[in-house]
Amino acid sequence: MKKRVLMFTIVILLLVNAASYGQCCAAGNPITADGSASGSGKDILDVSALYKHSYSDTYFDGNERSDYKYIDYSFYDFSSFRLAYGVTSKIKLSAEIGYFISKSQTFNFGFDREAKGLGDGVLEIQYELYTNPKRKVDVFSTLRVTLPIGEFDQMNGPVVLPIDIQPSSGNYKYNFGIMLSKLYFGEKMTVFVDGSCEISQRIQTNRTNYKYGNLYNASIYGSYKLWKNLIGALQVRSQIRDRASDKNHEMVQSTGGHVMFIVPQLKCQFLNAWNASLIFEYPIYKNMNGKQLTNKYAYSVGLSRQIDFYKSH
Repeated sequence: MKKRVLMFTIVILLLVNAASYGQCCAAGNPITADGSASGSGKDILDVSALYKHSYSDTYFDGNERSDYKYIDYSFYDFSSFRLAYGVTSKIKLSAEIGYFISKSQTFNFGFDREAKGLGDGVLEIQYELYTNPKRKVDVFSTLRVTLPIGEFDQMNGPVVLPIDIQPSSGNYKYNFGIMLSKLYFGEKMTVFVDGSCEISQRIQTNRTNYKYGNLYNASIYGSYKLWKNLIGALQVRSQIRDRASDKNHEMVQSTGGHVMFIVPQLKCQFLNAWNASLIFEYPIYKNMNGKQLTNKYAYSVGLSRQIDFYKSH
């Protein structure tokens, strides 16, 4: 089992150096996980809400900044609501729904495009593959399905808005992942290593025929208990995506690339079962295929409540 976990970790780290894709905006819910998803917790219900703001105003060509300007800047304001429940000690089920308060592009010739509305629904099952209480090691697998239940093919008068600012994905996505966690220093410090692959289905509507490239994520995340109810954390995340394909199934050249983020976080527990979090995402490396608008920064504010039904009984 240890050899399998080690091999998988090596493969994920190799993927980080592959040539794929990462863009500032894409249809559907953005990545909102803080990198620390963990065990099920039998009979425990987690209720959480999150707000995320992202801003992009810089073009990159390869790994160099470009003076090219078409979109002056782009941003979105996103919110989500999530429920997660530990069915058994090994299995956790969760459901998420997203909503875009605003998703906007401002062009350098003074023209704006904006969309808003219901995003995607997400269903996930997490399973504990391996646990070693003595060594304080756990390994989990995840399967996530994205459901395009929200707004897609929104119009701006007679014109269909660009795919990148559509609230919903317009297609199903299937995400497979694995995560390893380890506790240190009397459980004051936790380290997570995880990797996932998201397979996008082709968008086929009356107005759109397009396929996003598959997305690969790998991250390492460490948290440390700074004080009684305060936790500081740092995550390094790599996102790589294959080139997209058009209606003729031909590769779209100015899509695809590799972006790495550094993600500092603060978490605070209060009133026993409540948690608040502040997350900041900053890209530290970009290597894009062709000229693409890239993310400048993003931040998230989250609030969650944990209900232990087992203890209440």
